[in-house]
Amino acid sequence: MEVTIFIYNVFLIILYSVVLTLSGFYYLKTKNNCYFAISILFSLYLFDNVVIYMTEFIKTFSISYNKLFIAVPTYKTLIIISILAVYIALNTMFFNLKNSKIWYFALGLLTIFLFIIPVMQRTAFKSWLFFVPGDLFFVLFNSYLLIVSKNNKVIERKGIFIHVNKLLTYTLFMSCLVFVEDSFVIFNIDVYSDTILNITNRNFSEDILRISQSMILIPYLLNLFFVESRQKEAADTAVSDNDNDSALKDKTDENEHDYYIFHLFCSTYLFTVREQEVFKHLLEDKNNKLISESLYISIGTVKTHVHNIFIKTDVSNRRELLQVYNKWIENQVIC
Repeated sequence: MEVTIFIYNVFLIILYSVVLTLSGFYYLKTKNNCYFAISILFSLYLFDNVVIYMTEFIKTFSISYNKLFIAVPTYKTLIIISILAVYIALNTMFFNLKNSKIWYFALGLLTIFLFIIPVMQRTAFKSWLFFVPGDLFFVLFNSYLLIVSKNNKVIERKGIFIHVNKLLTYTLFMSCLVFVEDSFVIFNIDVYSDTILNITNRNFSEDILRISQSMILIPYLLNLFFVESRQKEAADTAVSDNDNDSALKDKTDENEHDYYIFHLFCSTYLFTVREQEVFKHLLEDKNNKLISESLYISIGTVKTHVHNIFIKTDVSNRRELLQVYNKWIENQVIC
């Protein structure tokens, strides 16, 4: 059993660390606050998991931690509030929320309530009252995000929000499971007596949600990295082939930030690597024949990729595609 717990925790630590490293790298590169928020969020996930693992693996630490939690749950309060605060900040940037102050105010009230809990007697109900408000806050906020996402008119085309709605629906479902699991474990498994104190600090529904978030972010960030590397390599080659053309070099330097905008758009609409290459040529107003020659693929293959791009962006021609792209840049839903 101890080996299984060890392997499981190592897996979580590696997973959270990968997301933390990739998001931190892109924050340093782009100064994009979304990446910074993701870094902070997964730092909290990582730290919280390490502490939970210690309660599962080190008996003396578990006893001391549980006694401290019942007496003064300062650490757990700070973790819960910090995770919720960063989650609000991240989604405020993503959805451009106008009333986030209301949620921060509610979070402040939740913080005060959690610090009042220690004055109650040591019972399962006391522990339940500590975890339930945070669980319900998470459920309500995700419900609000789902409503905002479905009614969002910032981007007129529907494609960008299809997958976001599915992800939010899944997150809402898992947040409900977190609440149910906490309630069941506290009243049916944990022991709160005068002589015995046995608390289960891990919530597996919460772990599954965090693992899912990691599995979504890692491919996205890696795809951003590999495509960027390929495009930078192509740009460097173009510059080296035109050493005497200073205007071209200046243009390359000025457009370096555009790579990130391009990648974010492609990732939002789930373009494949080949579709991204075709889309880049479409933005340059090349016809199918020129794209075919540039990418060394048949005209039929080009038409297939163009058709898939049109479907994913919900357009019917190149002019509408360009309008969607320009509109997306203007509104900048992501940070």
